[in-house]
Amino acid sequence: MAGSLKARSPGLERPDSIIRKTIHHMGSVCEKKYYMHWVLWHWPEIVGEFIARNTSPQGIRKATLYIYSDNSSLRNELQMMMPQIVQSVNNYAGQKMIDKVAFTKQWEKSDSEGIDEIRLAPSANEENMGRERQKIPLSPAEMQAAEVLGAVAEDEEVGRAVSNLYRKHLQMQKLKISRSYPQCPQCGRLMEPEESLCAECSRSRREKITASVRQVLRDMPWARYPEVKQYVPECTTKMVNEQRSIMVQKLAADTDVNDKTSIKAKTLVMLYRCLPPEQLNEDNITRALYALRFDMHRPKDYKAPRRYEVIRLGRR
Repeated sequence: MAGSLKARSPGLERPDSIIRKTIHHMGSVCEKKYYMHWVLWHWPEIVGEFIARNTSPQGIRKATLYIYSDNSSLRNELQMMMPQIVQSVNNYAGQKMIDKVAFTKQWEKSDSEGIDEIRLAPSANEENMGRERQKIPLSPAEMQAAEVLGAVAEDEEVGRAVSNLYRKHLQMQKLKISRSYPQCPQCGRLMEPEESLCAECSRSRREKITASVRQVLRDMPWARYPEVKQYVPECTTKMVNEQRSIMVQKLAADTDVNDKTSIKAKTLVMLYRCLPPEQLNEDNITRALYALRFDMHRPKDYKAPRRYEVIRLGRR
């Protein structure tokens, strides 16, 4: 019996393959809805641990992915990364699912009835910190300090917003102190109990590491992860790949597909193919630059050249 099962095992189909085929046979609407949820469920795998820890996807509405983050510094950084995030989401879904990413407040309810709006259901035992914050009382002195801070603004509406924001900040600080939130060992800010640094210091540390990775790749464009790690021990494979991709995108935007001699073209090929200088030749450069057309963000009216117009026919 065991022998027969072993003989038949190679022919068994994987469960995930069966699920995808079943969803496909249920129709395009059901299939699209499934992959919308698939993207939201696998957010950490798409954007990486750091971004996933400081953001939460709220839902997809009319080709727009909405995410929430209370880290203003990270939001500014993510604004610059939107094209890469859109491409990563669509690549993970295996189809064009979103056109853009936007920031939003936290959505309270889940609603997946319409194909144009897919929301994640909030966890039943997840604590709503905003709601708990509203219950925290402020002393008369704290209320007065908020009013004084708002009075500095020339515009009355802006002043009210500043006062309100400062009151929320004081309430949140008092709430975290009551929950025994630890202090960040670097800056002293209150941070999540399970974290080793606060969000701001984590972001600053990550920026320093990625800047060091970029510097190594500028000096050694062909360097792979083990080589980069010798100079930047704190880096991860994902960090190196992300920075390499960003540098390739920037260089390729200014490099002509027919350029085979400039320093810019050679650096681009070394980055893209991880080729050391001694392996650079006209054929490698030509093929690498032609292959790049599949990995680039191009305008809608961009027309890729035909292969034989760039690479000569015949064997390599």
